[in-house]
Amino acid sequence: MTRLHAQARDLLRRAAPIVPAHDGWATRTLIDAMRRALLAMATAWQGVMLVAVIASPGPVSSLLPLAAAHAAALVAALVARAGRLPLWLPVAVVPLLFLADWTAADSMDDPLLFASCWMMNLGSATPAFVLHGRRALVLPLLGAVLVPPAMLVLRPDLPATLPVAVIGTQLAIIAATRIGLTYLFDFATRADDEAAAALRQRAAVATQEAASRASAEDARVLHDTVINTLAALASGGAAVSDAAAVRERCARDIATVAALRDGAEPATDAGGLRAASYDPRVRVHHLGLGDEDLAGVEAGLAPAVLRALRRATTELVQNAAKHAGVDEVEVHAEAHHGRLVVSVVDRGAGFDGRVDPSGGLATSVLARADETGILVEIDTAPGAGTRVTLTAPPGTAASVGPGGGRDIARVVRVMRRRACLLYAGGVAAIGFFLSVNNHPGEPTPDLLMATLASLGAVLAWWGTRHRASLSAGAVVAIVAAAGTGFVLSAASVDYGREDPVLWQAIGATGLLVIAAELGPRASAIWWVGGAYAAVVVAVAVAAGSSAQAEVIVLTAGAAGLGLLAAWHSFQRAVGTIATRAAADQQAAWADRTRLAEREAADRARARWRDAGLNRSLALLETARTAADPGDPVLRQKCAVEEAYLRQLTLLHPDLVHVGQWFARALNDAHDSGVRLVVRSGGTDVPADVATELGEVVLAAVAGTPSGAQLTVTLFPDPEGARMTLVGAHPHLAAGVQSAPGPFAATARVLSVGDQDVAEILVPA
Repeated sequence: MTRLHAQARDLLRRAAPIVPAHDGWATRTLIDAMRRALLAMATAWQGVMLVAVIASPGPVSSLLPLAAAHAAALVAALVARAGRLPLWLPVAVVPLLFLADWTAADSMDDPLLFASCWMMNLGSATPAFVLHGRRALVLPLLGAVLVPPAMLVLRPDLPATLPVAVIGTQLAIIAATRIGLTYLFDFATRADDEAAAALRQRAAVATQEAASRASAEDARVLHDTVINTLAALASGGAAVSDAAAVRERCARDIATVAALRDGAEPATDAGGLRAASYDPRVRVHHLGLGDEDLAGVEAGLAPAVLRALRRATTELVQNAAKHAGVDEVEVHAEAHHGRLVVSVVDRGAGFDGRVDPSGGLATSVLARADETGILVEIDTAPGAGTRVTLTAPPGTAASVGPGGGRDIARVVRVMRRRACLLYAGGVAAIGFFLSVNNHPGEPTPDLLMATLASLGAVLAWWGTRHRASLSAGAVVAIVAAAGTGFVLSAASVDYGREDPVLWQAIGATGLLVIAAELGPRASAIWWVGGAYAAVVVAVAVAAGSSAQAEVIVLTAGAAGLGLLAAWHSFQRAVGTIATRAAADQQAAWADRTRLAEREAADRARARWRDAGLNRSLALLETARTAADPGDPVLRQKCAVEEAYLRQLTLLHPDLVHVGQWFARALNDAHDSGVRLVVRSGGTDVPADVATELGEVVLAAVAGTPSGAQLTVTLFPDPEGARMTLVGAHPHLAAGVQSAPGPFAATARVLSVGDQDVAEILVPA
């Protein structure tokens, strides 16, 4: 019983007013495609109504105003489809037009009345596809309930067969369309949720990567400029022999450090590749492309690629100046097949080709190249000099997108299949209902037609469970069943001569839709429609004893073929609209992601604001204004600051949140004379957790006496992350216990000789 109650509740939910729960690309695609197709069919059917008015044997005096009314409805549908009239307007006039046609009809066998019945059927189905909320349910229900009594009042001379059939047919159409649509909207909503989840995940990854890239690049810039300058000042000798060059270099580095301290992008490569490739210790010869040609090639590169290329080239020149023992370095710039190729060549000491993972070649050249897709080739040997070749990729870097064309194609394919099967199943169900309702107790041929439609829907469902399309044999069988179904539905009303208004003219169209849309080739719709049209013409010829019957048969065939055309329009629109809607969604997410990336990069640079770079600024300013850059006291201060900055740059770039606190701790330790060693991988923690852990580390640094060592490690653990602090006894224990927050209170502290060990587990 519980399961039956749940199924009943679900059925009631699906019959309630539809309000799409999502505005993602799949839902928007479904809504827009349905609106296009149904409004196009409503417009086309008003054209059929004009033909039916002309074919009606009724008096001209009553038919001319009717023709004008249908022409106005045709125009209204076109204008509404263009978005210049409310969508409910062409829907609301259908019951009024139907009553006008009913009043003007010559008899129950009038083609006008037959065509008008199908206009009414289409009008009952249309609101579910083009409107949403209460209006989509109220309008067709009002028509189904109010039109039959009005028919009896307006034409008491005609039998009550049609009014009774109208209310049953309209209610069946309303229920079937609304219930079927909920399954499509459910699928579209799931597709949108999956796409949104993928977008959020990719945006989060892109944001984290942007923060990591910013931290890593800032550390490289610090290494390539300030640290190298401090190292040169600390070493003295030839590195500081040219006082003017030292002052110029210090001035540039002051600007770089100030930018890092203020959270801005350090500008270290203004003026192009050649302006950035310098070192006062060597003469740099620029060969290859001329300045204008080089500038043109640089303009075609992605900004990130060009920046990485400039900075890597600068580092290679500086490496040659420091290690090669030469006075000259060559920088060759060439263009090969749209790629910029830069080679830095020295004829100096060379090396064995092994790259120190913590050296400038690894961090400032290879790491930059790996991030931006630059190819690096190193040709060197001891005593044979060094040639490093950088090949930049053409074009721009790929953007972060939400799924790509394959995901869109998959969703569209599943949506189209579901729509076909739901329509075919719905038409078959309505066929059974109308057969019983229109001919109670009579085994009419349209029952067999509904059975064929059901079997075709089952065959299509079975045949496309594990493949994208039906086999050619299955399509041929379904097309034959569609033609047979039309003949059976025609036979149930004596081929248009007996109660034609009860003819289920679209009963076989579910089979047509399946054959045309799930067949192995896109061109199937043409020969499927042609085969069905041939059957329609053959039936019309067979009913040739009555001109009215011929018109009715052709009108019935037009209903089926028109619906097939509208369905094909819907299917084509799904693909077109999906691509555009998904592109719009990708663009919106790309904008959000770029904003999030900038914010993440700003957060990542916050570590430099807490790293005490003012000390470095003051030292560089002292060196810039010093009468003797080789002063021993200045050299000693530069050596200490260089060691501190090198340790700072070793913080993993992925530590966006906790890295800021490690930088603060290193700065505090530097000021208080504590030897702080931080060892961590790339395991970051959320911002609130980083704050609590950071408070513990700062308290531990504050409690450690000057000259003592404190070691902090943070690594992943099967249960989350684990931080360990090792320092002097009893200072570490007292410092940790004095920190605020739950981690300090739950820290496990052990004393081993003259050392304290504190352990903190951060749950996943």
